[in-house]
Amino acid sequence: MAALSLRRVLTTKPNSFLFQSSQLFSFSTNNSPSFSSFRAAQSTIVSESNPNKIADILLSQSSFSAFTRYRPIYPYAIRKLARANRCDLVQRVVEDHLSKEKISEGFMIRFIMLYSEAGMVDHSLRLFNDFMPQFCSSEKPFCAILTALLNNSKFDKFHEIFDSAPKMMSVLPSVKAYNLKLRAFCEEGKVGLAEELFVENMEKDFGVKPDIHSYNVMLEAYLKGKDWIKFDEMVNEVLSMGLEGNVTTYKHRIVRLCKDKESVRANKFLDEMVAKGVAPNAACYNWIIYGFCRVGDLESAKMVLERMINDGVVAPSSLTYYTLFKHMVQEGEFLSALDMCKIILKRRWVPPFEAMEGLIKGLVEMSKRKEAIKMIKKMKKRLKGPALDSWGKIEAALPL
Repeated sequence: MAALSLRRVLTTKPNSFLFQSSQLFSFSTNNSPSFSSFRAAQSTIVSESNPNKIADILLSQSSFSAFTRYRPIYPYAIRKLARANRCDLVQRVVEDHLSKEKISEGFMIRFIMLYSEAGMVDHSLRLFNDFMPQFCSSEKPFCAILTALLNNSKFDKFHEIFDSAPKMMSVLPSVKAYNLKLRAFCEEGKVGLAEELFVENMEKDFGVKPDIHSYNVMLEAYLKGKDWIKFDEMVNEVLSMGLEGNVTTYKHRIVRLCKDKESVRANKFLDEMVAKGVAPNAACYNWIIYGFCRVGDLESAKMVLERMINDGVVAPSSLTYYTLFKHMVQEGEFLSALDMCKIILKRRWVPPFEAMEGLIKGLVEMSKRKEAIKMIKKMKKRLKGPALDSWGKIEAALPL
């Protein structure tokens, strides 16, 4: 992780957004929380629910390089503040950093994306516009603001920036920028325009050759639209061109097969990926597990879970176990479902209510009332607040 410098901004325009906003907030560290280590501060942010206290911690630690160097904590904290509808605190935290750091390209990009995480796209844009002259001829800030707009579904502004900014920045958009434009068209539901850009314009008019990421964007669009013919045609094109598929390409192909109830073929892709040095992600395993469950082949689904654990590439998530648990109940495999439920509860997850209800009913029908009651007690220990009330209504109707 790149260390962020702790030098002050050498020059800031008096009429700039940064200067103006720095006047809006002041923060006194007299009552700031103190921590014995960066890890203690990080741990407190994770457990803290009060947005004011989260902001106080971020502000109090902003002068310590060990804290600011740890990148994951900031997006995490910003998301917590955004969920609490405290955009004012998000701005305070970001502006505090901007007032202390020399604004490098990477630093600006980081905070464009932090504002984006909070849904504060206008602030991302203002930051981009303030520092665009400083980073002319670099495509990275250009792609960062496009990504921020795209992630917040600001499609009109996306296309406006895409068309205007390159001239002002003396930047020629590369394939990375055009892939973002492809995504924008597809997410707008304008797959036809994406196809036109992909097939006719990118290479012919703009001299930009599509890469594997371009193909992945189109494959995902065809998946969402259930256009299997075009999906298969594009896969064939990738293979005929000799392009090496990445994990996203394989994931899309796995999803395509599983949706068509061809999980056996999808499962073979795991071997192919390993042979080619492409590490499967959780989605690859989870879709194959779902595919087998969908056709009632629970044994094969469990074997994929075992392989996932043994491969050690990525750990099974709650979704992995929920999928198996739900389908075991649906198939009447209550003893297997009971074992799966015990694993879920042991990992401190909460089983899906509907599947849990089905399991309890199934155990009672199998004359395993004591086991059913034990599971209910364990379930209730995992719940609190509205979730506990909702479960109470389900439990009241169970045949115990």
